[in-house]
Amino acid sequence: MGKDIHIGKVHHHGGHGHKADGKPARFHTSSSPINTSVSEASDVVALPGGLLGIVSDTKKKLYVVDERGREQVLDLEKLKGKDSQLEGVAYDPEKEHLFVSREEDRAIVRYDWDPDKGEPKYDTKLEIDLGSTKGEQNKGIEGLAYLSDRASPTGRPQLLAAKEGKPRELLMFDASGRGEPLEVDLDKAVKDVLKDFSGMAVDPKSGHLFLSSDASSVVAQVRLVRDGKKVRGKLVQAIPIENEKKKPLGRIEGLAFNKKGDLYVLTENDGKLHELERKG
Repeated sequence: MGKDIHIGKVHHHGGHGHKADGKPARFHTSSSPINTSVSEASDVVALPGGLLGIVSDTKKKLYVVDERGREQVLDLEKLKGKDSQLEGVAYDPEKEHLFVSREEDRAIVRYDWDPDKGEPKYDTKLEIDLGSTKGEQNKGIEGLAYLSDRASPTGRPQLLAAKEGKPRELLMFDASGRGEPLEVDLDKAVKDVLKDFSGMAVDPKSGHLFLSSDASSVVAQVRLVRDGKKVRGKLVQAIPIENEKKKPLGRIEGLAFNKKGDLYVLTENDGKLHELERKG
């Protein structure tokens, strides 16, 4: 694809009775994407040592890629069925837990894994109550992100799960799998700029959540704040992602940050990682 991804005009949220919260991050497009061998790529996660982990919805594998495109393929054990159906991936670097979600499974599989020591080892399955489908077959969890205690508005490590279907929700739950998930009260402005949820990542610089939309070709920067017993998600900015012809980039399936705060955007059909370098 080459030098074909551009950030469109950034829309800072304001007006209409609302005010933006937090500082908008600034990026510029890197010269070329990282090519991978992943077909039907479905999500990406940042790993220790500057590595990135990619999953697909067809292979029961974790593709570990470095920033030069060198790749290692690891097995993900005990995933039943012909296809992997993987749609989300997250990593807890403190407890060395890898989490993956399956599209048709109301559960998240957790692995013990030190990236320096072999392949992920199956640990447990976390049963997640996603509620009713309200007249539409539930599409399950589309994306995952890990919130450290420092980034979490609850002060405790949490997993975030983006649920597709009706109702479309962002759920927060204890990384241990215990307890009921808490729905994040997303401001209407967030859902207005994102027609669907396709991936998410936590920015190491601001602690903000970045959510992507395949249908909108937009990445939203969202600030999570505690509001009594609730957690609210407030829109900071919406960043349209465009190709070289200034057309919306299609098939955005995942997001990941490196330690410097550079943002990687994963596209599904070609398995490419497009780097947006941090400028502020």
